[in-house]
Amino acid sequence: MAKIINQENPMMNGVTGTIGNLTFATRKGQTISFPKRGPNKKPPTEEQVAVQLNFERFAAYAQEAVADPVTKLMYAKAAKKGQTAFNVAFRDAARPPRIPQIDTRKYRGLVNDVIKFLVKDVVPVESVTVRILSAAGAELEQGDAARSTGNYWSYKATVANPAVFGTRVLVTATDLPGNVTEAEFVI
Repeated sequence: MAKIINQENPMMNGVTGTIGNLTFATRKGQTISFPKRGPNKKPPTEEQVAVQLNFERFAAYAQEAVADPVTKLMYAKAAKKGQTAFNVAFRDAARPPRIPQIDTRKYRGLVNDVIKFLVKDVVPVESVTVRILSAAGAELEQGDAARSTGNYWSYKATVANPAVFGTRVLVTATDLPGNVTEAEFVI
């Protein structure tokens, strides 16, 4: 590996790529050169194949998303400086939603008690479903949560639950690309 010392040289400043048998790259503000890498002769591992397939799936989703004007606009609004709607759609496909908070403080086991959820993703998720199970594991109720404000969702209980202690709340969030995340909270 060679370092280019004279960084003021306009011919070499910020050069990246391959010229002949030399490859140039910029690392920590320094332009470096190294021999051109040849083709890999080993077959890819199972993990590498899985990564390649996922990359293809994410790219296919992003292409489909930007082909639809409404979806493209939604992703374009979520883009930061230097990003395209395609970049944001790709990231959305690659990252499942997160459920960092399940708030059961207003749930006392009565009908119409509210459970709130914070669900984060690249863009707002498509849906959030809730299952409430007794301490013994029997399903008491299930249903769709409603979007509140921003990334918050809420669910109104439809069944009375006299034994709240030990109740399990299972939350499932599904985003636009179809990624699914589940979280559980025990009261």
